[in-house]
Amino acid sequence: MERIIIYGGSFDPIHNGHLRLARAASLRLNADVVFVPAKDPRWKKPEASPLDRVNMLHLALDSDGSGAFSIDLCEMDRSGSVTYSIDTVKEFVKRYPKRQLYWLLGADEVNKFPKWKSPEEMASLVNLVYVPRPGVDVDPLILKKYNITALDYQGSGPVSSSDVRELKSIDIPASVLQYIETNNLYFMKKIASFISGKRLAHSLSVAHLAYAIAQKNKFTF
Repeated sequence: MERIIIYGGSFDPIHNGHLRLARAASLRLNADVVFVPAKDPRWKKPEASPLDRVNMLHLALDSDGSGAFSIDLCEMDRSGSVTYSIDTVKEFVKRYPKRQLYWLLGADEVNKFPKWKSPEEMASLVNLVYVPRPGVDVDPLILKKYNITALDYQGSGPVSSSDVRELKSIDIPASVLQYIETNNLYFMKKIASFISGKRLAHSLSVAHLAYAIAQKNKFTF
C-alpha cells in the first residue's frame, strides 16, 4: 500500500527546517509528502498573504528538487473563516481510499493536539507522527492517548518561521529569501523604514555577497 504524509501548516514562511523534516519523514516512512498550506489557521494569524505563502512554498519545493514533494491547496480553496485539519484529513481519506495516510505534526504541536477540532476522530483516520525537537517536551499521556509516534530524526535544526520573519535566521532557500526581499515581506518592512533606494540596494548586495561566502564555507544559518 502506497503512503502519503500530509504536512499542514501556515508556512509563514517555509524554511529549510520544514524541508529537512519532510525529507526525513519521507525516507523513514517511504512515503510521498503533500504540503497543505492553511488559509486561516486557528491558532495564529499569518503575516504574509495566502498567495505569498503559496508562492514561497512553490519556490522552496522547486529548489529542493524532491520528486516525493507536492502541494495541495484544498485548505486555501475551502470556504469558511477558519480551516480545520480534520476536514483536510476527511478529504484525503475520500480522495485516496487505498493509500495509507500519515499526518506530520511539529513537536510543539503535540501538546496542543487535544485542543484541535475532533482530535479522536482525526487519530482514528490517519497515523499521527512527529519529529522530536530539542527543548520541546511532549506529554507522554497525549502520545499514548492519540497513538502519536516519534520519528527518529534530530536534524531539523533550530530555525523557526518566526525567527525568519524577525531576521534572526535566514536558514531558508535562496529563492524564498529573494522573494521576501522583492515583495517587501517580514523583516524587509522594518529595514525599508530605516534605509531605502540606493542604500537599500547596496546593503542587500553586500548581504548577498556575505551570504554566498558563508555558504561556500559551509557556515550554518
